[in-house]
Amino acid sequence: MELDLKKTISVLVSKIWLIIAVTVFMAAMFFAWSKYFITPKYTSQALLYVSNMSERKSAILTTSDVSVSKELVETCVVILNSRTVLDKVAEESGLHYTAPQIKNMISAEAVSETEVFRISVTHTNPLEAQIIADAIIKVAPSEIKRVMNAGAVTVVDYATLPVSPSSPSIPKNTVLGGLLGLFLIVAIILVMQVFDNRVKSEFVLVENFDLPIIGMIPSFKLAEKSGTGGKKRVGRRRVK
Repeated sequence: MELDLKKTISVLVSKIWLIIAVTVFMAAMFFAWSKYFITPKYTSQALLYVSNMSERKSAILTTSDVSVSKELVETCVVILNSRTVLDKVAEESGLHYTAPQIKNMISAEAVSETEVFRISVTHTNPLEAQIIADAIIKVAPSEIKRVMNAGAVTVVDYATLPVSPSSPSIPKNTVLGGLLGLFLIVAIILVMQVFDNRVKSEFVLVENFDLPIIGMIPSFKLAEKSGTGGKKRVGRRRVK
């Protein structure tokens, strides 16, 4: 079973309105699902700078200092996710969350392989996201210095109150829904074409079996329609 390119394009063009309808329907479904059925989440972020020297005697920053600081960022992220630090963050926030709960809300990563790392707190309540991020900023520098016994952590950007949700992305989900609908309907049409063995015209027999057509059986229903269509019977009236 093979797909002929010209036939395939012809079939898809003939079903264009069905394809458009299914694509729009799926896009609308994903839009409604994202807007009305998914709880929006808000992300508050802060930036911290890591230095490998707590007291710098020279104002000159060497390449070695930068390299060591980059390596310390990964260590800081691990320390930040430790139970000891998270317990203090939970206590500092005053929101009655446990350390495991806060761990599920936060993420930390280096910014473009620099000495700066970003802390993100995601929550359904934007104010609580900011409060937890502020608590991390207060606790993290002293705890990281205590554990590493060297270096320093400086706040670059303080946490702000998020004004718009970070997820779900309604435009992105709408586009994905439309693409999914387009893919599904095209796949269904192509599969139906492959497994459609019906003979729709004499040209199909000639093309598939390479045999001449000796004769054709006419459709009597069509003949009757063409023979009687548009004509009225005229009868004679009996005169008493």
